[in-house]
Amino acid sequence: MERNIVLTGFMGSGKTSVGKRLSMELKREFIDMDDFIVTKEGMSVNEIFAQKGEVYFREQERELCARFSQPKSKIIATGGGVIKNDENMKNLKSGGTVFYFKSTPERIAYNLRFDNTRPLLAGDNKEEKIRSLMLEREHLYEKYADIIIDVSNIDIEATLNEIKRRVK
Repeated sequence: MERNIVLTGFMGSGKTSVGKRLSMELKREFIDMDDFIVTKEGMSVNEIFAQKGEVYFREQERELCARFSQPKSKIIATGGGVIKNDENMKNLKSGGTVFYFKSTPERIAYNLRFDNTRPLLAGDNKEEKIRSLMLEREHLYEKYADIIIDVSNIDIEATLNEIKRRVK
């Protein structure tokens, strides 16, 4: 059984888009953790945060990280906040290779300019919120990454090629 490929990075860095394509090309199961939780709960991330709270959502993430701690040849796109929990990352690293999609706040803001589904970015001044959250999380992404790919100025194709080169 091959190690999982774990995609981390800030929201809007391309984890889901790349993960779906990588899944097709490598013929591996793809799991988007946020989508998995949304399907399980029967409500959007915004609704989960509003009705059950962020703590509940993070507990669901924690359970998934424990579940995916064994190498199962999966491609896993994590939610942006998974990185904040040391136990999550230890579990994901034990069974997988962790890629960090590094990007700039400007690029993330551009990628998310039409996206209103991110509870942590709700309201005005999205780019300032992105900067603040990135400042809080960037050192954690770097700490846990096995491989860092700067996706600020490259497209999905180049990102896919870099991952495929690194997992061979």
